[in-house]
Amino acid sequence: MILSSSTSTPTPSIPSMWRGSDENESSDQFLEPIRWKRFSNVCTAVVKHDPNWLNDCGGVYIVTGAQIIIKGSWPRNVLHLRLLFTHITNCTIRKSEWGAAPETSRKSSFLTNLSTTFSFTQQSTTAAPPKQAPTALNSGIYPNGPPVPVRSSKLLKYVETAEVLRGPHDAPGHWLVTAAKLVTEGGKIGLQ
Repeated sequence: MILSSSTSTPTPSIPSMWRGSDENESSDQFLEPIRWKRFSNVCTAVVKHDPNWLNDCGGVYIVTGAQIIIKGSWPRNVLHLRLLFTHITNCTIRKSEWGAAPETSRKSSFLTNLSTTFSFTQQSTTAAPPKQAPTALNSGIYPNGPPVPVRSSKLLKYVETAEVLRGPHDAPGHWLVTAAKLVTEGGKIGLQ
């Protein structure tokens, strides 16, 4: 996503709003079956801002938060994606493209972080301290590198952990997320 900024009079701030694939009336058309005890389907509908939110105020909505929720009851539990959209004034979208995680990437994503809430591991007290990994380009928040999540081998069977990276090495160097969807590829749940 490439943004173009223009200077004009400031507009009042618009509160951030949640929107999910469960709010789409035709979301039943986007259900993909998955073989997992906890869920029977994954909703693959695209989650993007509602065009009616803009009205006459202009600007763009970008994704600033994400949730994965479960709707329904057994045996028809459906996994849905919800996104938090924040309004940015005086900007327009110049270029839009869908990104997917590369096949060879082994970096963690927020779905992996979600998997750590379902797993627990016991660490040995006699284990040697782990070696320091090199700092990644996108680790501005963590000067010593991003935290490494504990991966559950059981969830890795169902969750794609590759990360889509866009940064200074990709032209033009500044990217924002404006929409997303869950996908199922090879029996795994991923994010696009």
